[in-house]
Amino acid sequence: MNDNSDILNEIQLDALGELLNIGMGSAAASLSTMVQQEVLLTVPVIRIIHQNDVPKQLDDVPPQKVCGVKQTFRGNFSGDALLLFSEEKSLSLVRAVLGDSIPLEELGEMEEEAITEIGNIILNACLSSLANIFKEHLDSEIPQYLNEDIEQLFNVDNDDDCFVLLLRMSFSIAKQDITGYVTFIMDLESIAKIRTQINNMLGM
Repeated sequence: MNDNSDILNEIQLDALGELLNIGMGSAAASLSTMVQQEVLLTVPVIRIIHQNDVPKQLDDVPPQKVCGVKQTFRGNFSGDALLLFSEEKSLSLVRAVLGDSIPLEELGEMEEEAITEIGNIILNACLSSLANIFKEHLDSEIPQYLNEDIEQLFNVDNDDDCFVLLLRMSFSIAKQDITGYVTFIMDLESIAKIRTQINNMLGM
């Protein structure tokens, strides 16, 4: 397995985190309009890890299944962007968005639509932020709802070239704090192109 320590250094990761924070600010504003109450999103941690190591990095006790949204993007750098929640956090987020008046049995039926819309807002905001700042054009596919086993989702066989930018973020909606993850699955070539863009931006 390749050593990932030199893929993006601490300065480059911090710069990337700031760029994605711009996207999160835009996403928070859009979500606040959608739910008609203040939504706070933070991106306190960004790391780069091998794809196979993602499940054990999510929580102290990794969820067996996750819900979320996947969006494939292509351009000068390409990959898959995912927004993920544990099943428990996913339902909490949907209830926070839709309100307490929705019966629990109906809540499950509306979960896919609500999570897909939230994922569309957040992932597009992140990708748009990177595309605008790097002056790149990124084509994105239609977001797909996910409800999958976490080990299967990130399992790759003998692929040392597949790494993940992992962002842990916190939602605050209706006085609820809900933890989710934005992940970008990219090969080393795409990560190297992002590194070059960051270095150019920083004058390095």
